[in-house]
Amino acid sequence: RKQPNTNFIFPRKNVLKIILFFLFLTCCFIFANEFKKLMRFPIKQVKIFGVHHSDRSTMQTVIEPLVKKGFFGVDVVQIKDRLQESPWVAKAFVQRIWPSQVLITLEERIPLVEWNKTSLLSTNGELFTPNVKEYPDSISQLVGPEGEQIHLMQIYEKINSLILPLHFKISRLELTPAMNWELTFDNGMKVSAGYKDILTHIGHFVKVYPKIVGDRAAEVDYVDLRYPNGLAVRWKSIS
Repeated sequence: RKQPNTNFIFPRKNVLKIILFFLFLTCCFIFANEFKKLMRFPIKQVKIFGVHHSDRSTMQTVIEPLVKKGFFGVDVVQIKDRLQESPWVAKAFVQRIWPSQVLITLEERIPLVEWNKTSLLSTNGELFTPNVKEYPDSISQLVGPEGEQIHLMQIYEKINSLILPLHFKISRLELTPAMNWELTFDNGMKVSAGYKDILTHIGHFVKVYPKIVGDRAAEVDYVDLRYPNGLAVRWKSIS
């Protein structure tokens, strides 16, 4: 009786598959090693542009731990999101520059006025609340009903435009609970303008100012514009 052949013949196709498999594993190992090396490329320089009001030390505290992962480990979206948590930052743009730089460009909110002694109002009409210590010096104040900041901002800008020939501007504008416009100019002069037709009243004030006040602005205590066809001036008492 013929004995069966017990010799195992390994197919060539299987040998080829095993060789290719080991080559694949080797390539993966090499790639992983190289990737680890690339991950260790340190960030040596972070450049920040557009900082005018933001606190640089706070920014540095935010950025430092996020750039320690190396060039390929830096998450630009995470840096952007963290920077935009700052009240001052409207937009942040973050780039990696090979081989060791991160470039950051900020668009900060531009403060126009202080609103109700609690926040700042930007030139775009956005309310934001940075640290009080970061408020610009001598910023003008708006005071009025909550939710009316855009209306007051528009009036503020229009009045400042009207009084431009007088070479002073508003330091404080308030819409009182009694719906009366109260103004203080940066030369210390106080003005009450009623509610209706405020721009008309201010326009008339600008026209008669040279004749009535002229170079005596320092002597004026108060101006009342709540008259249909005129105004009243209260002069400081002279001791």
